[in-house]
Amino acid sequence: MRPDNFIKILPQPDDTTCGPTSLHAVYRFHGLEIGLEDVINSVYSFEGGGTLAVMLGIDALKRGFDARIYSYNLKVFDPSWKGLDNEELISLLEKQLEYKSGKRFNRATKAYQTFLKLGGEILFEDLKSDIFKHYFDKDVPILTGLSATYLYNSKREYTNRKNRSVFDDIKGEPMGHFVVLCGMTDTTVFVADPYKENPISGKNYYEVDINRLLNSILLGIVTYDANMLMVLPRN
Repeated sequence: MRPDNFIKILPQPDDTTCGPTSLHAVYRFHGLEIGLEDVINSVYSFEGGGTLAVMLGIDALKRGFDARIYSYNLKVFDPSWKGLDNEELISLLEKQLEYKSGKRFNRATKAYQTFLKLGGEILFEDLKSDIFKHYFDKDVPILTGLSATYLYNSKREYTNRKNRSVFDDIKGEPMGHFVVLCGMTDTTVFVADPYKENPISGKNYYEVDINRLLNSILLGIVTYDANMLMVLPRN
């Protein structure tokens, strides 16, 4: 199955809207006809741009979908919290704020609490290609937050005065990104990428080695990502 036959993704309008653009593609796949600008305006973004998968999940929950996040973010979640229910996670996240701080950390924590209160699921499972296959067999796309720097095998980046990303191995920092996974073979995964100018293909659709993708997701922890978001029609 070719990814462009499975899901239609638009090019992101700028360098900071990959998350809402990926979410827009998932909404349209599930039959929700909505403008990209509407999704961009409804998803919380940080000052200077960018968002988190949990904030995309909150938007999906508010629109009547179910949302499930597989998290590998050790900055926010302790491995011992696996198996706890939503109320227990909300309580531990609140207690954690007594000892840890930082604007981005605080905002991410509050977002996860909101996500859980709205009925979202957070799962802590070993990252394996079997997870991909499970959802693809059900024709469910996977929105993932990962390390663009590792996925693209590119130089690190910085944002210039025109709010555009510039590749620079000296000045640059690792960059996070959102893409939609939409199929696989034995060795590769089909990717729908909102960043059309990506160094891999220069197109919105391409295949990438499974192991590189798995590593890219885990290395998303550098930018508070390292997760996969499944948006599902509510039964």
